[in-house]
Amino acid sequence: MTGLALALVPQAAWAQRASENVATQSGDAFGRTVGQDKSGLYSSDDVRGFNPVDAGNVRLEGLYFDQVDRLSPRLSDGNTIRVGPAALRYPFPAPTGLVDYSLTQPRGATSYSFNLEDGSSSARGIGGSFEFKQPLDGKRLGLSGGFGWRDATRWEGGQARYRTVGATLGWRPADDVSVLVFGGAFYFRSDEARPTYYPVGTEPPPKLERGEDLSQPWTGRNATNWAYGAVVKAPLGGLRVEAGLFYNGRTQDTVFADLLFGVDGNGAVASRRVIADGNNRDASLSGEARLVRQWQHGDTSHQLVASLRGRSRDRRFGGSQLLDLGASTILSRDIRPERAYTIGPKSLDEVRQLTWGGSYSLVRTGHYGFDASFSKTSYRKAIDFADPKLADPVTRDAPIMWNVAGTVNLSQPLSFYAGVSHGMEEALVAPEIASNRAEAPPAIHTRQIEAGIKYAITPRLTLIAGAFSITKPYYNLDPALRYRQLGTLRNRGIELSLTGQIRPGLTVVGGTLLLDPEISGEAVETRLIGSRPVGQVRRRSVLTLDWRTKAGKGPLSFDLSLESLSSRTGNAANTLSAPGRTVVNLGARYRFKMNGADWLVRPVLLNAFDEYGWNVSSSGGFTYIAPRALTLQLVADF
Repeated sequence: MTGLALALVPQAAWAQRASENVATQSGDAFGRTVGQDKSGLYSSDDVRGFNPVDAGNVRLEGLYFDQVDRLSPRLSDGNTIRVGPAALRYPFPAPTGLVDYSLTQPRGATSYSFNLEDGSSSARGIGGSFEFKQPLDGKRLGLSGGFGWRDATRWEGGQARYRTVGATLGWRPADDVSVLVFGGAFYFRSDEARPTYYPVGTEPPPKLERGEDLSQPWTGRNATNWAYGAVVKAPLGGLRVEAGLFYNGRTQDTVFADLLFGVDGNGAVASRRVIADGNNRDASLSGEARLVRQWQHGDTSHQLVASLRGRSRDRRFGGSQLLDLGASTILSRDIRPERAYTIGPKSLDEVRQLTWGGSYSLVRTGHYGFDASFSKTSYRKAIDFADPKLADPVTRDAPIMWNVAGTVNLSQPLSFYAGVSHGMEEALVAPEIASNRAEAPPAIHTRQIEAGIKYAITPRLTLIAGAFSITKPYYNLDPALRYRQLGTLRNRGIELSLTGQIRPGLTVVGGTLLLDPEISGEAVETRLIGSRPVGQVRRRSVLTLDWRTKAGKGPLSFDLSLESLSSRTGNAANTLSAPGRTVVNLGARYRFKMNGADWLVRPVLLNAFDEYGWNVSSSGGFTYIAPRALTLQLVADF
């Protein structure tokens, strides 16, 4: 065993922490996060082969939110991935899926939560948190919040200190009125850069002893993420108003990238380079205001939404310095003296975007449904390069974004869904390895077509089978390591989801993604790059089984979760791949009552068979997955 965690979490009974279970709370296998537990095919950084957060496809309490970086865990209870049927009835869906975050809210009676941990799936070290929910005026006004900390040693090497704070003030002057005001921060201190390996030839790096620190002790990241905002939802005459204003950003006082190039099968490194950077800032003020009208006509319900959303984002970047450490090795620690460096002048990146639109949804119960929306956006991006020799580009765009989707009930248990959507989103920022590191391309246009079926095998067990095709410009590194558009990427895929109760007490969340990503364009035709994008898998399969004794009413339950990945492309030439892998987690829950409280004991053995595998970034960087780790949690609901 390589890690042990112990958590003590007393909670108010209304919160029902002891009964939380991401498997039994998942409506499909497309992705759900509840607290720290996750299930499903997708996550907030990978949906159908793309990163929805980087693309700008994020919602907070259902409203448009331009997320710059991670939220403090003290602010969010979790998120839901909305693709396929999960995106139906949802205003203004995005072609590559949405991540919908929910805020932690101060509902119910007073509660206090204490959490102590030693180790996790990603690091060793001591950590913990304290959280509270405190009514201030009966059920109408309340405050929730807390703080957390961790002093960690990551499995791949490097020390890190994390601190989190956050609070939400909730006011409900009436049953149908909600006002939320929140703020929080995520602090990274002495977060040493983990080594990233770039193999030479057609073989991945040799297996390393996981947990051995290969980082440079002077490459600590010191950064702060923050998020503040407010959400208001209330009736307005015969309408309903829903509005949110959010400010999210990060500052990076110091940040490093530790890149090892030319790694051969014997562990030798041709060139180790550290990219030193700092004094960066990225912040966005974003939000949305909606007017919603809902009405019923017989067995048909209607919803009409008028929306105005926008963002103002400013970024300070550039001026990094490359520190060449020469030849090295990945088989033992190779500490080098700290190099002197000077951060150069900063470039400025400014984005202004304002979008207005309308959405209409119609549902005739038991027969069919129809969704349509359109948006007109005004987009402006301007870059002011610090180098006076470079031209300062200004990009403007004013596309119309739209989507049409529908469902038809073919029989009582079987329905068919289909949709087409056109959108605009941000391209990914140039990675650390790029010669134009941190430079951001203009926004890109995206298209998606999807269709599938939803079949209720039983009233408690649902099968979803769908296919999709997504097209967008492809940005990555050319042979000169410049990040630019290299062609067009089309991701065609089939996704399967099976969720629900197989029998009383036995719950399943299972899914498979079969993906066929393909690049086309001049760069492929001239063999500058291969036709497969770097870092993409061709298959991902997940399975969670949760069995609770006594037909779902017993005190004891066992769970198994499995993730199986195919091999993935490891370089732009498509001559290197990372082998496939299968990781199994085993867990249990034991529930009991004591001193008027509901208690839960939960051990989990992560990566139970200590599978060794490699993650591959979109730039071709290899890092290994975490080894076996044991966590133990104790929860009490008072």
